[in-house]
Amino acid sequence: MPITSKEVLATMFGVNPGIVWSFINKPDRHYRKFSIPKGKGKRSILAPKVGLKVIQKWISYQLQGKARFPDHVFGFVPGRSHIDAAVRHTSARWVYSIDLEDFFPSTPRSLIASSLCSFGYDFKSSELISKLSCYDGGLAQGAPSSPVLSNIAMFEVDTALAELAEELGIRITRYADDITFSSEGVYPSSLPERLSTIFYSTPWKISKKKTYFSVAPKRMKVHGLIVNCGEVKLTKGYRNKLRAYRHVLQSGLCKKEDACRLEGHLNYYSQVIKHRDSST
Repeated sequence: MPITSKEVLATMFGVNPGIVWSFINKPDRHYRKFSIPKGKGKRSILAPKVGLKVIQKWISYQLQGKARFPDHVFGFVPGRSHIDAAVRHTSARWVYSIDLEDFFPSTPRSLIASSLCSFGYDFKSSELISKLSCYDGGLAQGAPSSPVLSNIAMFEVDTALAELAEELGIRITRYADDITFSSEGVYPSSLPERLSTIFYSTPWKISKKKTYFSVAPKRMKVHGLIVNCGEVKLTKGYRNKLRAYRHVLQSGLCKKEDACRLEGHLNYYSQVIKHRDSST
């Protein structure tokens, strides 16, 4: 990826170098800020405007083509999904999962730049890519380049997590900021402390509110799916919602603006069922 300067990038995209300078130094002009519902709260989104978004998409495409991530990483990796990740835990006796607080914004630009250098890019390219992809010192929540860059930044931590899982003889999957461990054997009581040690010297913090532990036959939830009884399935609450969505669509009473959203939920259900049937 031959990005060595703002001028080279401007030439590649046929824009004035001043525009690229503005992307880096006047980011407020090039993002649209809004919030979306997230559980009981809201998530702040920084959506890049067209000019910057095109460049970020190109950066993402180039990096995805070169990147190779560990087998336990499922988020933002082509050909892998959270359903694939959940399937790995279907034979578990127990599951333990952690979430990282404000994953994208807490991933600092300096780490992005240094990780890109370790990934094989020179200093100038790494600095330029990181500046074009970050907002207020961290990855922008909403930029198309943030997912792959977060995986690159997590590489050393992923290595440590995989080594810990191997040492303890347990499974691990990571989908973005959702990290899950499981096993058919005895739960290692040292796991939470060992994880705290791994993340202590990183910019990421483990969310105490979202730490989760469950032992069969109690419900075991992994990456949003239930993994009891040797298969993945949706939660009971979500299945009830889907029945209501299907009824609304079949009744013909659904507003046009809502139909695509409801159909999207039903398509997701079909994906889970298809994946479950194909693995049996």
